[in-house]
Amino acid sequence: MGSCRCGNPLPERSGPGRTRQYCSDRCRKQAQREREACEGVTKSPVTKLEDVRFYCGLSNRYWSYHPARPGPYACVAPMCGKTQATRTMNYVTLPDETVAVLLDSSAFSDKQRLSFEEARNRQIAHAYRFGYASRVSHVASYDLLIDEKWRDGERSKIRWSREEAEEAVRETVAAAHYLARQRRALRGAYGHRVGLALSAQGVEVEQYLRCTEQIVSLLEDGDLFALGGWCITGLLPDAVLPSFCEIMSEVIPYLGKSGVKRVHIWGVMFPQALGYLLYLCDQYQIQLSTDSSGPERYPTLGQWGYSSWRNNAYRKPPVFSSCRTVDQQGNRLPTCPPDLRCLGQERIRHVQLTREWLADFRSREAALYRPIVLPAYRQLSWMEAAG
Repeated sequence: MGSCRCGNPLPERSGPGRTRQYCSDRCRKQAQREREACEGVTKSPVTKLEDVRFYCGLSNRYWSYHPARPGPYACVAPMCGKTQATRTMNYVTLPDETVAVLLDSSAFSDKQRLSFEEARNRQIAHAYRFGYASRVSHVASYDLLIDEKWRDGERSKIRWSREEAEEAVRETVAAAHYLARQRRALRGAYGHRVGLALSAQGVEVEQYLRCTEQIVSLLEDGDLFALGGWCITGLLPDAVLPSFCEIMSEVIPYLGKSGVKRVHIWGVMFPQALGYLLYLCDQYQIQLSTDSSGPERYPTLGQWGYSSWRNNAYRKPPVFSSCRTVDQQGNRLPTCPPDLRCLGQERIRHVQLTREWLADFRSREAALYRPIVLPAYRQLSWMEAAG
């Protein structure tokens, strides 16, 4: 007996005809909506500016044998890998539909840090090697992350102490100043004007705001002010969300009064954090964006959706022989029909549905689009939060 997309078992076929694919009319219609979304034939195409723009993190050429389809906006880092042993160059192929690339610095992957110049050159070399230099819209500064530590050759999500973070603030500000001086060189390297994504770091209000103040003056029209240090929020919400809300309640108004128009938050898909941040940004007409590779990985983990459209009954779909088809030259050429629920196509669908969810976040997550009033707190250490 097979199973429906929702995880429920399908009834036995009692006569001739096609095998049932859905357990209910509701599941059939939902599958149709998802197919239309991926094929670009939705009845009501979204033409308004997205509530939250989504840059899909890309770290593979294929998603379960199917060519990766990150959509119109992608975030690419030159290096990837969680450990020193698995750290490698990021091999990517961007489809024609991807029109803009946010080029990360790969600071998160470097146990031994590069010089600012080496990091800049690594970004340029990667963009040309994999053929997307003409689509780079923004280049990220080589900041020093405060939500990860290297232990025994492996990166772990551990938030730094205030004292440790002072080093990160100094290095992050220096990285922003370096990249701001490279505008003319970057234009020559990429062949067109590129914006900068200048990151900030810090673990407390005063520290984060001080870092922000030293970076804002470097921004020009079209640049992104990038909020760093919050990737860990979804993993440890009880420990990090109060700090996030307190810091953002000071940083976003400062950015708004300073004339900043675009804010990007690195690697955050946690709905409560996004709802509060979007609410704050809207008070100052600031456009918000985020990035993550999570949406393309979720189906591989047997997970589907976020918040209002999360499906806890979802089961990881299989990889079929049609996914593994190759052409005469040995190149991958899947022959799966569009409505087949295979792992590769589910990853593509999930990315598209995530983008649509973020684009309409205000209405779809109305309960989260609001200010958050939190009780007095102290930031927990990583050991307290984990325990």
